[in-house]
Amino acid sequence: MGTKFGRGARFRCLLTGEPIEGDYIKAEGKAGRMGERLVAIVADGGRGKVYLPAVPEHEEIAVRSQPLWKPEYELVEKSADQVPLYGMTTYAHLFTPRQLTALSTLSTLIREVRKEIENDALQTGLGVQEAQEYALSVVTFLALALDRCADFNNSLCGWTSGNQKIMHLCGRQAIPMSWDFGEANILGDSVGAWVTCFDYVADCIEKIYGDSIATCSGYALSLDAARSLDFQKELQGDTPRFLVSTDPPYYDNIGYAALSDFFYVWLRRTIGELYPELFSTILVPKDGELVASPERFGGDRRKARVYFEEGFKKAFTNLREIMDPRFPLTVYYAFKQEDEESGEDEEKKGNNGRIDRTTGWETMLTALIETGFQITATWPVRSSQKQRMNAMGANALASYIVLSCRPRSHDASQTDRRSFVAELKRELPQAIRHLQQGGIAPVDFAQAVIGPGMAIYSRYSRVLEASGKPMSVRTALALINQTLTEVLSAQEDEFDNHTRWAIAWFEQCGFEEGDFGEAELLSKAKVTSLRQLEEAGMVQAQRGKVRLLRPEELEKEWDPEKDGLRTVWKMTHQMLRVYYVEKAGYEATAELLRKFGHQGELVRDLAYRLFHLAEKKGRSTDAQGYNALVLGWPEITRVAQEIGRKRETHTERLL
Repeated sequence: MGTKFGRGARFRCLLTGEPIEGDYIKAEGKAGRMGERLVAIVADGGRGKVYLPAVPEHEEIAVRSQPLWKPEYELVEKSADQVPLYGMTTYAHLFTPRQLTALSTLSTLIREVRKEIENDALQTGLGVQEAQEYALSVVTFLALALDRCADFNNSLCGWTSGNQKIMHLCGRQAIPMSWDFGEANILGDSVGAWVTCFDYVADCIEKIYGDSIATCSGYALSLDAARSLDFQKELQGDTPRFLVSTDPPYYDNIGYAALSDFFYVWLRRTIGELYPELFSTILVPKDGELVASPERFGGDRRKARVYFEEGFKKAFTNLREIMDPRFPLTVYYAFKQEDEESGEDEEKKGNNGRIDRTTGWETMLTALIETGFQITATWPVRSSQKQRMNAMGANALASYIVLSCRPRSHDASQTDRRSFVAELKRELPQAIRHLQQGGIAPVDFAQAVIGPGMAIYSRYSRVLEASGKPMSVRTALALINQTLTEVLSAQEDEFDNHTRWAIAWFEQCGFEEGDFGEAELLSKAKVTSLRQLEEAGMVQAQRGKVRLLRPEELEKEWDPEKDGLRTVWKMTHQMLRVYYVEKAGYEATAELLRKFGHQGELVRDLAYRLFHLAEKKGRSTDAQGYNALVLGWPEITRVAQEIGRKRETHTERLL
């Protein structure tokens, strides 16, 4: 309708054209006077989508349905911080009547089909118990398919114009407010349909088990890692040794228990009676969840923090007792160390008024080290999806960072701050170079470097400050980050003078204009001149101002083999122009890389350095380009090598 403008609940009145403020819309929603109107119907036209105008009869059919059952349970604000503000206070409010009718009908049919599946299994020759277990498995998978249907069939699913399809509810770890939504044809064959969701679950099962799907078996237990893990009692036998791999909670960032209620209510209705222990509560139990939620402690953030920190330590202590010593404990983490905080600033001031910033990274590392673990390595792991949930515009990494941890020796020695810093300066440069050669994304780089840095810190029983007090994890992280900056800066010595000037100017001004006098003074310090920089095609100087040329402004027919003033800066940004700006593909970018010869690695090193500077200065648009170039580097390199081999083979044939 074109009435939405700005962020939040701000709309333009259809009658007067005046803006309607969010408070009024929220009040109307809570009063039950906010509904929805059908805008259009999207149909398959054979060669693409066809958008048809809606008529009143279509809308009436959608709203007059009478569902068999509704999930009339209160939404938890931790999972839906905006939706309840508009009167949508129960899970039933998240669905249209037609969607509720479809989902509740499918739920009933799944419950009823179990006996039929069991009878079919008996007729194939299976025993009674085997037939019952088979029917239980099939019905469970069908219930999971229904949950996926609920994810795509609710009144908060957006419609993406790019690929013209319905998107699911959980685009991030919360139930979002949406002002327009698409309703799937659940009986059709498009995204969100029962057949599509069912096939997706079946594909996942086959991928997990592969050829062993008919013979494999296993156990799944629901236990609290922060409490005593009595596996001997649970498994009725000797306590086994376990390979432990965990993705721990992110402080107070995500309330997974509250978020799970959306799926739990449908599972409980469909198969709850088949798993009475798992579905004994109306909603997901939340009291034992290890998350620093102040609302569970009367709004007291300090108590929430203590609960979280103590729970973390108990969990790692218990895991250390049951883990197989032949294998490391692996811990996954996906949030940036500098941003994940423990609460509002005013809640973190001590007696001296200083703000106590406890990060999720610090809490996790402290718990690991204080429970006797040594961090031996870290590396990023790409998720299966191109962009992880919550990765866009949030405090998230492009990858999961995996920490490999082993028990520290009981007789580990101690060291002092000076020796620790000396070891960082000695060992970290080689580790950083190894990570760069491995193609670690710049956006993940600072987090990946924590591994080799904390490996040094955690190999000691403690690191002593000059005062004699133990060094905190927070201080160690700061020293690791400082060393990373120093190492990246030191790599500039490998660059030409023109590039070193450009790096310093980029740090100061980015691609914006700066004062001519300052630029000239800096050029003298870097043993170059603005005239040479202009001749190299790197800057524009006019009217007393100087600025770096953006990638899209560079010469499009540039040939590095004919450029007598070829600089690492220009090579990097020409590659950025081809690969990121023009999106010319791997082959065109690889052709350019081949012409750089041995200087190719310097291009990658500069991209790391510029990403680090851009992120530090908050220039996210610039940072994205450098990050993309490094992410594509392994494939660009592979294609360049393949082109080289093909040409060598062709030359040999001619000879």
